[in-house]
Parts: sequence; C-alpha cells; structure tokens
Amino acid sequence: MKINRRGTLAPNKAFSLIEVIVVMAIIGVLISISLPAVQQVRASASKIKCSNNIKQQCLAVHYFALHAGQFPSGYNGFQDKPGWGWGAQILPLLEQQSLYKDLNIVQPFGGGANPAQPNALTQSTLSVFRCPSDKGPPLNDRRLNHALSNYRGVAGVNTPPSVLWNQDTGGVMFQNSNIKFDDIEDGTSHTLLIGECMYDTATNKSAAIWVGMTGVVNGASRFADVIWWVDGDAAQINGTGSQAFSSRHRSGASFGYCDGSVRFFRDKTSPDILKWQAGRKDGVRVPDDF
Repeated sequence: MKINRRGTLAPNKAFSLIEVIVVMAIIGVLISISLPAVQQVRASASKIKCSNNIKQQCLAVHYFALHAGQFPSGYNGFQDKPGWGWGAQILPLLEQQSLYKDLNIVQPFGGGANPAQPNALTQSTLSVFRCPSDKGPPLNDRRLNHALSNYRGVAGVNTPPSVLWNQDTGGVMFQNSNIKFDDIEDGTSHTLLIGECMYDTATNKSAAIWVGMTGVVNGASRFADVIWWVDGDAAQINGTGSQAFSSRHRSGASFGYCDGSVRFFRDKTSPDILKWQAGRKDGVRVPDDF
C-alpha cells in the first residue's frame, strides 16, 4: 500500500480476476455451511413453539376440568348436527374471552344450519392453534373455510365401523363426552389428549379447525374437524391415512397428555404404543422410556 496525493491509502495493484474468484468461492462455501445451520435453528424454534401451543391447550383443558368437574367434550352436538368443539370451549382460558363471548356458544354452532357455515368470528386465526412449521392457509378450504387449526383431540382407539352417536371410543374427547379425572384409570400422564395434524394437499391431509364439528358434508359427518381416533393408518405418525396424526417437523409429531405434558412421537414409534396411550382405561401402562 502507498499514500496517494489525497492523503489516503491506495492499493499497489488491483485484485486479479483469480483473487476475486477465490474470495467469491470462499464466501459461497461459508454460506453453504451456515445455511443448513440457520434452517435447523429455525426448525427447532418452530418445533418448540408448536410444543408450547399444545402445552397451553392441554393446561387450558386441565383447568377447564378442574372448574367444570369434567373435561370439555370433543364437540357438543345432537346426532349429526354441528357442534362447538373443545377448542371453542376453552377460549376463555387461552385469553380469548371476547371471542368466546361473541361466539355465544350456548346457541347452536352455525345457527342450526347443517353444515355450519363460516363467519368473521369462526374465521378468526389464532396463533395458539397454528403450528409455525405448517404452511396451510389461514382459512381451511377443505373444512368449509373456518379458521385452520393444526391440533385435533384424541378420541380414543379404533374408528367406529359405522356412526354411533355419543359413542365412547375409549379416549377423553368425543361427541358430547363428559369424562372426569377419575374416569382416566390409566392416569392423566399416560393418556393422550391432543395431537398434531398438518395441512398437505399432496397427501390429502386436511388439518382441523378449532371452532367445532361442521356437521354433514357430502353425506359424511365431519368428526375430523376437531377429533379423531388412533387406528389403522392413523396409528402410524405421518402415515398414509388422510386423518393420520402428522406434522411438518422432521421425523414425527407432538402430542399433549391429560396432565398438561407434551411429548414428541417419532415416525417409527410402534403403532401399538400410540394406541395404548390413546385409551384412558385399557389397563396398559407404557414405560416412560419408550
């Protein structure tokens, strides 16, 4: 380097083309090394946020049960009519008192129409019901355009072969359920309450909605709007079933328990373990280190 007439430092010579190429190559290598690390940090942060969402929901359900003497029903509805879901029932415990009041859930969901059509209230996007890793739209176009949710209540084990209203399928949240703490004979820390479900058109996964069960659409009761059972394809995390519990996290999905705890289940978790965890009184206690 030398001092020019202006009193500033000036290079003795310009960088050669080879030197520029080398510098650019080094920068490219550094970016290629750091980008996966950044993506991994973001994925980890999203997974933690999702787990925290489930924990908030489970604790809200837990507090609901403490005060009401029973867990909220999976949804309240007469036969195949629409019904307010567990998500709507716990809104005051998720700091959504105003929305809960405006919904007026003492009245029929959808005003008695079957299926229940959306409005500005049922289209409220609530971050506590959205997994940050899921890129589904704010409104679930596969569930009548009510606000999308990535969390569904665990109704129990084995989807009924035919529709039986108010059927107890062994879980904690099903149609018009009124399960109490004493009814969970396997223990609240061993019984599933809420699981993840993603929105993915490629695999026909339709996520859920927080507001309720919309009724009958194209001849089918839409239980999966808010609840589902653990069986068949659904017993395999991220399985091929359209209602399989699933997520966009790497290698698994998170579930919440009746005691408020949250656990990440990997894709290769034995389907039997998931089934045993879904039943509240099957007498099978799965070891904590599974």
